[in-house]
Amino acid sequence: MMIDLFARATAARQHLRDCRLCPHACGSVRAVGAGVCRVGATSYVASEMLHMAEEELLSPAHAIFFSGCTATCSFCTAAKFAFRPTYGITPTPAQLAARIVQRQAEGARSVCFIGGDPAPHIPFILATLAEAGSARRIPAVFNSNFYLTDQALDLLMDAMDIFLPDLKFGPDGACGETIGGMPDYWPTVTGAIARVNRRGGTVIVRHLLMPGHFDCCTRPVLTWLARQPDLRVSLLTQYQAPAHARGVLSQDLTEAEVEAGKQLALQLALQLGLHLVS
Repeated sequence: MMIDLFARATAARQHLRDCRLCPHACGSVRAVGAGVCRVGATSYVASEMLHMAEEELLSPAHAIFFSGCTATCSFCTAAKFAFRPTYGITPTPAQLAARIVQRQAEGARSVCFIGGDPAPHIPFILATLAEAGSARRIPAVFNSNFYLTDQALDLLMDAMDIFLPDLKFGPDGACGETIGGMPDYWPTVTGAIARVNRRGGTVIVRHLLMPGHFDCCTRPVLTWLARQPDLRVSLLTQYQAPAHARGVLSQDLTEAEVEAGKQLALQLALQLGLHLVS
């Protein structure tokens, strides 16, 4: 389906004045950078690069890391820019579009909008894709914590080729809110994943194994994912505790925890058809 990306970007700009892109619903304080993510009207890019460590379908990826995040995960390894929304540079959409075309020529097989989290930057991302136009031949990937509203998803539908959500926390509510800073985490994120999955196309859901969170998070997350039709699942086992983490999350994953996660995933692949990708 062909859409007018310039018109979509124009519609998205209303959220620079009255932001409803995530459930924090910060509204008018977004304009002065006083919302939860503290992203203002200007998008900052922390870094961009050809990234070789993404899933096989995407690599090498042109990874564009935006500053600022709608979550406040206590174990964030990208805190340098996730919690500093004015970290980096401020390219125009036309400048970033030119870099996408350049990275495509250098061998990128996808362009991945990452963070922090890209949700606050949806107006800028849509404007960038509009500027790139038909010169961009590689798929656009929205790599997000997926703590999104229906308004955000309405803007992204048919503008993104691939969705790459994270589903980190389980359904009991405590982990998503107390560790991630996202109230109503489970219904919000699973609802958003289910919606983009119903539209068809490629959806790859990442789940990060975290120390001490097998029963509250990994087991229910993988079980729910196994019951969703046509989803691809990427199990991440590279958790390394940052210096600022506390409690059980200050530890690294043990070999036993990694093995338990892999065994559960294989069991669900056999029993329920969980589709694992690497």
